[in-house]
Amino acid sequence: MSENANKENDKGTSTGTGTGIGEDFKIIAHITSSTAGSCSGDFHVYRTQRRKEINRLEKLEQEEKETQENNDFIQRREAIILENELKVKKKAEQRKKTKQRKQHSQIRKKLKEAIKEQEEKHKPTTTTSDSQLNNDIQIKTTTN
Repeated sequence: MSENANKENDKGTSTGTGTGIGEDFKIIAHITSSTAGSCSGDFHVYRTQRRKEINRLEKLEQEEKETQENNDFIQRREAIILENELKVKKKAEQRKKTKQRKQHSQIRKKLKEAIKEQEEKHKPTTTTSDSQLNNDIQIKTTTN
């Protein structure tokens, strides 16, 4: 046999004699689906494969659970942040309104004071002239 034939044989393929029957085949180790020809070591192989598969499935479930918990956490956190932002915005609007009210009330007070001062300036200084006019009016009405 040549070196190429030996290498192929080591890989598990036949060297092929040209008969056509079973020329190319591969030897597959650790087949667990068939019980024909099983020996005492096959159970241990089966148990190891089963344990690995169960661990793999548990790991997948754990990862899925963690991602779901992370997504839930992110959603809750975003909802809380949004709620806090709304509260802060509402409080800021309330502070702004109270500040405006305070400024407007101060402006109104100043206007009232200015109006009173204007009225006092334009008001006649002598009140006796008013009383004299009233007396004159009463006198005229009694004489008529």
